[in-house]
Amino acid sequence: MASIRQKGPHQWQVQIRRKGWPVQSATLRSKKDALAFARKTEREMDQGIFIDQSMGSETTLGELIDLYLKGVTANRPSQDARQSESSRLKRFKRKEKRLCSYAVINLSPDHFEDYRDRRKAARLKNGKLIAPSTVNKELMQLKRVIDYRKRRLGIIINPVNTEDVQRLPVNDERDVRLSPEQRNKLLNACDDLRNPLIRAIVEMGFETGARRGNLLRLEWSDIDLDKGTALLRGIKNSRTPEKVINHEIGLTPRAIQMLQELPQTSKRVFPLTANAFRKCFNRARKNADLEHFRFHDTRHERVSSLFEAGWSMIQVMAQSAHRDPKSVKRYANISGKHLASELAKL
Repeated sequence: MASIRQKGPHQWQVQIRRKGWPVQSATLRSKKDALAFARKTEREMDQGIFIDQSMGSETTLGELIDLYLKGVTANRPSQDARQSESSRLKRFKRKEKRLCSYAVINLSPDHFEDYRDRRKAARLKNGKLIAPSTVNKELMQLKRVIDYRKRRLGIIINPVNTEDVQRLPVNDERDVRLSPEQRNKLLNACDDLRNPLIRAIVEMGFETGARRGNLLRLEWSDIDLDKGTALLRGIKNSRTPEKVINHEIGLTPRAIQMLQELPQTSKRVFPLTANAFRKCFNRARKNADLEHFRFHDTRHERVSSLFEAGWSMIQVMAQSAHRDPKSVKRYANISGKHLASELAKL
């Protein structure tokens, strides 16, 4: 039976005790609201469909983020993943104090649509608008945070679902391929730098299609020159980021030759920090007048060349370490010259 009493101006407390259910209590602004809450709760208990949302009423979004940082982020296998996720969530807590003060159960899609629109109009320190893909990543991160404790908090529908909070349209497909002359120009610019490893890393990117992070983490114990393979550790894994996945790829004859010529001065094949490589590579592509070319484009180049060589989707995915054919298609930029050549064979 429900008991209702007035605690103060615009404060009506309702308590519901029902055998087989935990005690439910809430404070509402009017007696009418308290009665409506009691009737609804008792009716759902009678029907056996009641969901205890008391935890969701007591836990704020900010507190839930702290729980997520401790229970999920801190246990990510990749240090880069831990740092980026922690930085993103802590920035959100600093900048969105009002939104973080809401009890999770009181959040609605409107709150996150408002956040999306504000972020879309915001600018970075350099004056550029925040990329739509960045905003979408932030929304997906918040969705994961709420999903983490959704059942315990009594939340039936995640208010950041893509069905309720439409994501921004993103056009981040890359269609950048270098001619043989441009590629040589970039590699020569790398040779002009003081660090001889820069050219080796860039050329290895062209030869294997591996991501920069995987190449920088590569150890000599991961290389098998007799088999012509390399083991990439901790590859990017968006589906289950908490799981470490290692993947073996093939090495081209040129990649094997480069590895044979490299001195083994460290446990790592390329003992260089990501920041140091980034600065050197930016200098090289500027000197080569190829500032539009990113290191990740070497991955696009390798995937595209494999398709042009007649490789099947399964073979390309085995080399690129992709798990979704849709992702592979985004990397495949078949050149018009290749298409013309194939048409001529007909």
